[in-house]
Amino acid sequence: MITVDLPSPAALEAASSAFTFALVGIGAVIVASAIAAATWARSLNTWALGGVSFVLSQTAQVVTLFLFGPLIAAFTSAPLQEASRAIILSTAARGVRSERPSAAFGFGHGAIDLLTSSLIPTLSAVIILGGIRDGSIFVGLDAEVTEKVNAVAIFLASQTLFSAALLVIQGALMLGLHALLTAMVLRVVVRGGGARTIGRGLLLPIAVHSPVAVVRTLFPTMTMPVLLLALLVAALVYRRDQGAMAESTPNQ
Repeated sequence: MITVDLPSPAALEAASSAFTFALVGIGAVIVASAIAAATWARSLNTWALGGVSFVLSQTAQVVTLFLFGPLIAAFTSAPLQEASRAIILSTAARGVRSERPSAAFGFGHGAIDLLTSSLIPTLSAVIILGGIRDGSIFVGLDAEVTEKVNAVAIFLASQTLFSAALLVIQGALMLGLHALLTAMVLRVVVRGGGARTIGRGLLLPIAVHSPVAVVRTLFPTMTMPVLLLALLVAALVYRRDQGAMAESTPNQ
């Protein structure tokens, strides 16, 4: 019989509660983004197109990850996301040309990001903790795999309600960042001028987004301060260009 030195049942119970809280919280943020988008844009189409833009970027991201590894993939995440935003806003989302539909598009992009980066991993953690607590996850495992599962159990048991709440808050802030980035990219698309001009215009949103994408992938515990700084910069850029946007785009 293979024995492991698992965290205490109380620690596993507390971790399970924390991850369940995070799961519900992140799910609520995603649902709230869809409700807000449907209210502002009067349909979920714009929100869904934002989601399509994220899926498009992640398709390219998977190829980058496969060819060049996680380090290069982390640094290409922001350029791919901003390029995919510009592509969809220039083609399928040509009707998105004002503030509220733009925010709805950004919420859709951010919601699918949260679904893949936070909701699914959190759900996996809840399921794994359930299997660890009742012992079912260890059935049929050899000593090597059992040891790895034990290491996962120790890591999961170290998570607290505070870290779960932080994850939910971070998810909500990411939606705000994606909304601001969408507004920045939309202005570049509306100005036009050809692929080269649009490419140069995307450098600013890429510069704002890149630190968050890189830190979130390679140093996740440092994400919050970098995210807050990116939000501040994006908000300042948005306010600076708000007048120009109103003059150059029609109201919907």
